[in-house]
Amino acid sequence: MSTEEEPPWSETDKKTVPPHALSHLPQNGSEKWEIIYREPYGRCMVAKVDIAEGELLYEDHPTVHGPKQNSDLLCLGCYSRLFQDTLHRCSKCTWPLCSPACELKGLHPLECAAFVKTNFKFNFSDFSEEDPVFESILPLRCLMLRETDPKKWNTLRAMEPHDDLRRGSELWKTEQIVCDFLREKLKLKVDDALCHSVSGVLDVNCHEVQAGSANICNVRGMYPLSAMMSHDCFSNTHHTFTDELTMHTIASQPIKKGDQITGTYTHLLSGTTERRKHLRYGKFFDCVCSRCSDPTELGTFFSALKCTRCGGTVLCKDPLHPLNKADYQCTKCGNEVPVGAVSRLTNSIYREVQEAGPGDLQALETIFSKYEKLLHPNHFHLIGLKHSLSQMYGRSSGYLIGELTEQQLERKIDCCTHLLNIIDVIDPGISRLRGLTKYELHAPLLMKANKEFQLKLLTRKQFLQRLHEVLQLLHDTVYCLQFEPPSTHEGQVCAVDILRVGVMMKLHDPGRFDGRVHGMGHDCLPSKPYRYVRAHCTKKQRETSRVHGRVRTHSLSARSRDLIPNTSRRPLDHGI
Repeated sequence: MSTEEEPPWSETDKKTVPPHALSHLPQNGSEKWEIIYREPYGRCMVAKVDIAEGELLYEDHPTVHGPKQNSDLLCLGCYSRLFQDTLHRCSKCTWPLCSPACELKGLHPLECAAFVKTNFKFNFSDFSEEDPVFESILPLRCLMLRETDPKKWNTLRAMEPHDDLRRGSELWKTEQIVCDFLREKLKLKVDDALCHSVSGVLDVNCHEVQAGSANICNVRGMYPLSAMMSHDCFSNTHHTFTDELTMHTIASQPIKKGDQITGTYTHLLSGTTERRKHLRYGKFFDCVCSRCSDPTELGTFFSALKCTRCGGTVLCKDPLHPLNKADYQCTKCGNEVPVGAVSRLTNSIYREVQEAGPGDLQALETIFSKYEKLLHPNHFHLIGLKHSLSQMYGRSSGYLIGELTEQQLERKIDCCTHLLNIIDVIDPGISRLRGLTKYELHAPLLMKANKEFQLKLLTRKQFLQRLHEVLQLLHDTVYCLQFEPPSTHEGQVCAVDILRVGVMMKLHDPGRFDGRVHGMGHDCLPSKPYRYVRAHCTKKQRETSRVHGRVRTHSLSARSRDLIPNTSRRPLDHGI
């Protein structure tokens, strides 16, 4: 490593745009926004003009990327998930890869050189919490940039590590294990201060990159332009990642000239206390956005309880309490509930949900019934359970879409509808969760309408009206997911729904309707669906597909061909 003297990390300029952050943009900037310094936010992105919903704000490329904390065993070249019996050992450093081609792929050459220089060999016994080999890769790659790419190294040094706030915390102690690994096992000549600053920059500024393919692991990337955006729990942007790890940031709703352009660092379906604790622990600031400041969370009552005395609504008295320790009070009778009791209740529900496991539908229904008398109907725990149930009804064994009873269909419809009512408030406009939930809702509504029409409970006119409602849901799904890369689950849902819209348009045509809903299964999909989509989508949709690279021409998986997939590739959690 270079021995050149550098000023302390704390003395680097944190008020101007980091070097390299804008170098890939035309004229090193944008006509739509600018980056300024504004207290108390620090550097932030502000709109220079009115920006319409759906406009591409920028593309951002990672300065560095690598395995996330608590990483699975993965290929350091392409991030494919590895298995001990099929992996390939790098011919130079012996670290696990998926194939010889990955020896020179991605950023692996950075750490490979360090491993070869110190003759450090990977041992599977090191793959543990005591020796966090994969957690050390990303900090190591950052440190290697000092010699291999000084411009990117200077970009990292322009980022805020919050060393003073992190020092002595549990996070700091965890990172000390990484520092010791780098110095003692890899023999890097760096001091603890530099290691901690690098780890701090990654913790504070990195984005988790969602994998497009099921066999690719999620990783972390440091995106310098996106790091300039302020956080807001009611943000106005939506971002996606290409297979090449390029981030595309879209205006998820209209942004007025002079307004900040913001992103979200927390889980959308978490309550105020949970979001603020996450931000304080991981990002080292206290959020005071409009959603956090409002005890009702923009009128959703997302953290509210039911009063055990009068049945009224119990809200937090001070959601911006610096220690998140404010008591709760009923808005009707004034009954106070200690914050400790609320914390014990919410933590108990968290534990029960985790113990139930992701696939036990009946266990989640039991938890829901147990606590719905204590929580407001819109409480984040109940909405989170409905989020999971909305996916499980129609997908889980014994509850596939064609097997659901009338009562179970109604339950799926209720879960989706209730969830959408909340999303329309806290995440309006272009929203991944909104699009996927509308996708979940269209199938039970279509099945219900079809059954009722066959039983002559609906007239032809009423049935066509139901089809129109389903068609609108499909249109909304495509609208919300139009920017998702084709290789992702969301991108495949969008592609299939474009085809399905065409089928529904024919069904909705009174002149062609023959009284039956057919052609909605495998037979409606061509052998090359993405070519079909490219041929039949609008000019705007074709331009959108070009933003994310070439349109894929491989066949969709069997899971994506079904009207409602039988299995979900995404874990059923309460976040997004």
